[in-house]
Amino acid sequence: MRKVNAAVGVATAFAAGMIALAPAGPASAATPTCDSAGTYAGAWVPIYRATPSATCNMVRGNNSVGVRQLQTTLNKCYKAGLIEDGDFGTATRNALINAQRAAGTPADGEYGPNTRKAIRHEPVNGSTNCVRVP
Repeated sequence: MRKVNAAVGVATAFAAGMIALAPAGPASAATPTCDSAGTYAGAWVPIYRATPSATCNMVRGNNSVGVRQLQTTLNKCYKAGLIEDGDFGTATRNALINAQRAAGTPADGEYGPNTRKAIRHEPVNGSTNCVRVP
C-alpha cells in the first residue's frame, strides 16, 4: 500500500511540474534564430544580429531578413525561383531540401551551421560563382 501511495504522490508531483526529469540547459546554450544578413568569409549569409554570428538556425515559420538572404542564395546559387519575401514557408523549405541534397548534407529542410557549411552562398564580390563558407 505504501508503494502505491508513493507512486501516486510522485505522479501527482510530476503532473504539477514539481519534479524535473532532467535539468534544462541555459537559454544561452541554444542556437539563436537568424534574424538578419551579413557578410561572412566572402559571402552573404543569414546571421544572428545581436552577436553578430553566422551560427544560427531557421525553420519553416520564421520570417526575417535572414530568411530573405537564404531565399536570395537559393535563387542565385540553386535556381530555386523563390519569391524573396523573408517568409520561410513550404517553397523555401523544399528549395532548401534540394540544395541540401545537392550539397550531400542531411536534407531536413532546416537551416543551421551544418547546412551553412555545406551549401553554396551568394558571394560578396558580385561574382556569379557561389561559394562555400566555414
